[in-house]
Amino acid sequence: MNNVDNIWKKRIIDYNQELQKYLKYMFNDHLLFVLIFAVGGAAFTYNQWVKTLEPSFPAAYIMAFILGLILAWSPVYTFLKEADAVFLLPLENRLSGYFRKSIWISFMFQSYIQLIVLAALMPMYVAVSGDGFNSFFPLLALVLTLKVWNLYVRWFMLRYQEKEAHWIDSIIRFLLSGSFLLLVLSDAPTLTTIAVGVIMAGYLFYFYQSTKKKNLKWDLLIHLEQQRMLMFYRIANMFTDVPKLKGKVHRRRWLDFIVKTDFSQGDSYRHLYLRSLVRTSEYSGLYIRLTLIGAVLIYTNQSIIVNILTALLFLYLTGFQLVPLYKRFDYKIWVLIYPLSKELKTTSFKKVLTQSMMIQSIIFTLPLVMKGLWLEGVIILLAGFFFSLLFSSYYLAQRLKKMDSSFYL
Repeated sequence: MNNVDNIWKKRIIDYNQELQKYLKYMFNDHLLFVLIFAVGGAAFTYNQWVKTLEPSFPAAYIMAFILGLILAWSPVYTFLKEADAVFLLPLENRLSGYFRKSIWISFMFQSYIQLIVLAALMPMYVAVSGDGFNSFFPLLALVLTLKVWNLYVRWFMLRYQEKEAHWIDSIIRFLLSGSFLLLVLSDAPTLTTIAVGVIMAGYLFYFYQSTKKKNLKWDLLIHLEQQRMLMFYRIANMFTDVPKLKGKVHRRRWLDFIVKTDFSQGDSYRHLYLRSLVRTSEYSGLYIRLTLIGAVLIYTNQSIIVNILTALLFLYLTGFQLVPLYKRFDYKIWVLIYPLSKELKTTSFKKVLTQSMMIQSIIFTLPLVMKGLWLEGVIILLAGFFFSLLFSSYYLAQRLKKMDSSFYL
């Protein structure tokens, strides 16, 4: 038993060290500034919107739907590794304490999300229902209790290998959690609420009993843990290099016209960076996601000031998070033997990034043009071009200089 406890402690220590290693790069001064700006703007807009709500607004349904989705998403952090399928398999009967701790550490990590989401939804609920904020803590206790229920049901379901069973379970847990919250938020009859609670208790008890004699699905547990860490590495890769992350490369023949070149010596680095941006999933996916989200926000907003700030914010996020592309070929031997200057590499990367940001600026004007707001579209286009040039000339130049100096030390 002591060996199992030692394994747990070591896994937790290693996991925390892995998080801290990348979080210090993710939550840097630049990102914090952007987050403060974005959260402040969103909070102001949300506050103004809440003031316009009427008692007939379906706040309870919206809260039940959002919280139900978050509650149904209840992954269990097992911290398992690939070799555990061999070395821990003989200890399966002694690992109940290990996995019980996994469920509760998962609860601790995910409870912060429930707290933040509920706190964000409370002003809407208070404005519609007329209740005070004194109902926040009872609701928080209820939501956290439902999270524990979801985690335990999810853990029992992980003893089933079939994907269909997992999807059906997620849908059922979403419906039950959302329905229970809706009944509580809507002040439904007590007997109805109790009836749903009894169904939830029976659902948990059924899978507890039916999975007692089922063995752990080690391959499934290890795969889910690898996918969870892969998601974290993909987010971290937006801010720094992640050696454990290997992006997928796609042919994308339909974009060949973008990467056409005359193969002159001066276009060598531009050719490499442009192909990596277009064909590598972590960079192209990031660029597409930020562009689409920014365009949708601009389309749904009526204020020209907010639209300009939104466009500049997403241009900054795009430029900032594509900077790691600069070092993609630093350890490729065939690139290091190119008879090309370091200045050409820097200039080529700046050109590719600036042009990418300018294309994004053009896309940000399209929603306004579709609405017939030509003047606002031209203003955002000019602001985006000007910001792209400033970003490249000042911030990017200093950042690349610092990256080169650390590489050649």
